[in-house]
Amino acid sequence: MLKNYFKIAWRNLVRNKVYSAINILGLAIGISACILIFLYVRDELTYEAHFDKANRIFRITNEINLQGQTDKFALTPFPLADALKKDFPVVEAVTRVMPIGKQTVWYEDKVFSEENFYFADSTFFRIFNYPFLQGDPATALDLPKSIVITEEIARKYFGSSENAMGKVMKFSKNPHKVTGVFRDPGHSHFKLNALLSVNTFDEALKQQFSGDWFRMSLYTYVLLPSSDKKAVFEQNLLTFYHKTVVPWMKENRLTASMKYHLQALPDIHLDNSFTYDLSPAGNKSYVYIFGIVALFILLIACINYMNLATARSAKRAKEVGLRKVIGAHRSQLIKQFVGESVMLTALAILVALALVELLLPYFNSLTEKNFTLSYFSNASFLVVLLLIIVFVGIVGGSYPAFFLSAFKPVDVLKSDKNPRGTNALLRKALVVTQFTISLILIIGTVVVHSQMQFLKNNDLGFNKEQVVVIDIPGGDTTLVNRLNTIKHEFLASPSVKKVATSAFIPGDKVSRLLFYAENNETGKMEEKTISSMFVDYDFLEMMEIKLAAGRNFSRDIRTDDSMAFIINETAARWLGYQNPVGKNLENGLGLRGKIIGVVKDFHFTSLHNKIEPLAIMLAPKTQGFLLVRVEQSNLPGTLAFIEEKWKAFDRKHPMEYFFLDENFNKQYRSEEKMLTVFGYFAALTILIACLGLFGLASFTAEQRTKEIGIRKVLGSSVSEIMLLLSKDFAWLVLIAVALASPLAWYSMHHWLRNFAYRTEIHWWIFAIAGFIALTIAMLTVSFQAAKAARLNPIKALRSE
Repeated sequence: MLKNYFKIAWRNLVRNKVYSAINILGLAIGISACILIFLYVRDELTYEAHFDKANRIFRITNEINLQGQTDKFALTPFPLADALKKDFPVVEAVTRVMPIGKQTVWYEDKVFSEENFYFADSTFFRIFNYPFLQGDPATALDLPKSIVITEEIARKYFGSSENAMGKVMKFSKNPHKVTGVFRDPGHSHFKLNALLSVNTFDEALKQQFSGDWFRMSLYTYVLLPSSDKKAVFEQNLLTFYHKTVVPWMKENRLTASMKYHLQALPDIHLDNSFTYDLSPAGNKSYVYIFGIVALFILLIACINYMNLATARSAKRAKEVGLRKVIGAHRSQLIKQFVGESVMLTALAILVALALVELLLPYFNSLTEKNFTLSYFSNASFLVVLLLIIVFVGIVGGSYPAFFLSAFKPVDVLKSDKNPRGTNALLRKALVVTQFTISLILIIGTVVVHSQMQFLKNNDLGFNKEQVVVIDIPGGDTTLVNRLNTIKHEFLASPSVKKVATSAFIPGDKVSRLLFYAENNETGKMEEKTISSMFVDYDFLEMMEIKLAAGRNFSRDIRTDDSMAFIINETAARWLGYQNPVGKNLENGLGLRGKIIGVVKDFHFTSLHNKIEPLAIMLAPKTQGFLLVRVEQSNLPGTLAFIEEKWKAFDRKHPMEYFFLDENFNKQYRSEEKMLTVFGYFAALTILIACLGLFGLASFTAEQRTKEIGIRKVLGSSVSEIMLLLSKDFAWLVLIAVALASPLAWYSMHHWLRNFAYRTEIHWWIFAIAGFIALTIAMLTVSFQAAKAARLNPIKALRSE
């Protein structure tokens, strides 16, 4: 019986080559897109899964409310971990992780600039079970000035992991001994190259850190006995806060409130709600969006199958009638039709896998990941393929299986009872559904593109173009003391327009400090948290940031480097100052002075966020960045000149630079990815929909062959016949435009709410999307319509 079903299914596929090819190709494209999106979604949802204790590891976060302003921090204070060890015996282990920032590293004659180096407690590897290649994870970070490095760093400096043990690497001229080498499997919010022991800190530094509960400087992780202890532990943290932190705040005259929370380790990657997170987070919304897009594409491919099945139902109905007459049961017919659908889906999957192998390198480049396909070693992948076969097989084959098999033989074998016309409404509804989904994606693509152009072209309040940013190596005071001389040497080139230094550049994370600001009415000093920048005398002029009131920092006024602040317009409004210049201000670092100027608001962070209150302070010898504004002409020559001058002052550190505009635009990388993915998948949905439309147009022309012949005999022109065959499909696309527009508007309006500054969703976006879809659909239909219209009427009117 099964063999017979297989033969019949195969003969139907071969007999209807065009329709079979359209179905297989449409399904293959949809399934391949679905597989690629599955790889991405699975990757995003399985961060931290390689840690054995992931479900019991939590990061402590805190929420601070100060004068009505609430901030969520992933960072925690230094003394928290020691307090947890002492007061919370339920905690199995606790560890701190403190970023170091970019470092220049020496080993013998090798010098590299390295990132992703951290200080950590010796308990780090007790919580996070990284595989060790050399050394003992239990003791590797016990001793001061010990360092544990990744296998990649070991190969980079020592040739192999075996040669690394006991070697001495220097950071800021301080030697650190390699006590372990581990393999970093990645796929974590940690981007590790090396860990240095927290025990390296001297007692004075530890005391300095331990005395301040508002100095958020590191990340704290705890290992609990079980995940269900989270609620109890958070309640204990609240008790601890009132017992320990509140008295400290009262002693320091702080009126803030703080609340500690636990964040599950697997949730960290997709949670971008925290300030100063350890690494750029993923985006949960985009994961959901891509998952929905995958289902949409698969649904469109299934609709193609159903459309063509309903279109050819008349011929299959006669087959059903004949088979029932000779004794076939309905269950047998259902099995046959579902079997045909499953077989066709299985063929489509084979084609889809070939497409995936072909497209995977491009997809990896697009997503900046490294996906591979392991067909038989990955159970989840095999399950997904099986689910696709079952889903598409049942959905695609549902109409012929459950509808046609229900017909009575006496009805379907009578010419006047032919069910051909009964499914026309269903076919139209499916076509409208296809193009509605396609139009939603097209409109989404246009809106995302419009928003990206808005982000890149919006007035930022400063000039980010043609600015070369050079990293100033940390810890080298000799170089920092010569910055003024370096600046003068750079300015000797006519291609260099301005030079300045800053501890911060627009687009990077800005630090927040506790300030005491003069109340505009009472004159009393009140606590505020304000974003802060440390710059030199030339920064504002070099960045073309304009003053709204007061003056810039001046070399002629000696007190400016210790007693002067410049704030932005938002800070002035937030503090309630109509005339801010001359108001008293003090920060938590002990700098006390007056506001000397107000700058016009500028976007020092991305346009996802509203402009926040900002205080700018003078630090002429800051260890941060050297910013050089250059002429656009002869850029390679100017860069060569700058590098030559840099080497004259510093041969110990390689000169590392980047362009400010490129760095600033990195903040929108996830949106750029979304734009590209939306564009590709919108094109795929249109392609799949048009494949189905091509098949339907072909079938329609075939069914109306005699009608076309008669019309031609009576004098109808080719264009009139093309219009006749095309207008019904045009109406379906226009209905899809009407349905898709409000759905797309609602979806994209919700997405745009992620940006504090956003473009408008203009009416012409829907017009463009509708025009694109209608044009493509009409071109698809017109091909078959023109072919039918040019057919010789004599052949068309021959008896079947």
